[in-house]
Amino acid sequence: MRRRKKEDEHENLERWLITYADLITLLLAFFIMMYTFSKQDAQKHQEVAERLKTIFKGGSSVLKEGRAGGRNLINPSLAAAGTGRQIEAELENQIAAMAGANDEGHKISVFRDGRGIVIRIMDRAFFDEGKAELKETAKSALRKIATILEKSNNHVMIEGHTDNVPINTAEFRSNWELSTRRATEVVRHLIEKYGFEPSRISASGYAEYRPVAANDTVQNRALNRRIEIILLDPPKPAK
Repeated sequence: MRRRKKEDEHENLERWLITYADLITLLLAFFIMMYTFSKQDAQKHQEVAERLKTIFKGGSSVLKEGRAGGRNLINPSLAAAGTGRQIEAELENQIAAMAGANDEGHKISVFRDGRGIVIRIMDRAFFDEGKAELKETAKSALRKIATILEKSNNHVMIEGHTDNVPINTAEFRSNWELSTRRATEVVRHLIEKYGFEPSRISASGYAEYRPVAANDTVQNRALNRRIEIILLDPPKPAK
């Protein structure tokens, strides 16, 4: 009987050692995971702090992906909204500066509607009457606008619009041709001169069929003859 008791004690001792070894292994794995997470969190918190400083100083609010491959800590839709507001403010400041330098700036405005950020340009600021070749003042304005638009990856739509006065020349047989050609001239200039990715820019012409004023006075018809450069808002995620 005494020998049996010693054998039981020996067996129980071995079981305890196995359990103890498993516990030590689990604790080691736990502390390794905690250490890894703390390093990643510290890095992310540092990135957020740096970006917030940049935002308050007027810089970009987009948070880059961390070196460890973690996701952004800032909601992407909120970051995009912040970037959009910043770009809109930069465009307003740039166009205000252009207005102070020459009269062409008074023919360019910036606003936001359901499409996104809209830069509205009266036709005389960019083109001679009945023509589609960009004026030198247009190229100068596009240079300043392009440097700001390049800060976003959103799609850029160029729209051409005319008044309802018919046109029938050797070059343009209708306002459809004129409005479309003017839009494509702006697209071509942005691609060739400033390297815009062709897949993120497009052109369309609407002739006189999307007026912003009644075509009943000289002043109102002038408002309808325009180019609109639209930095489109990203599509909303499906619910």
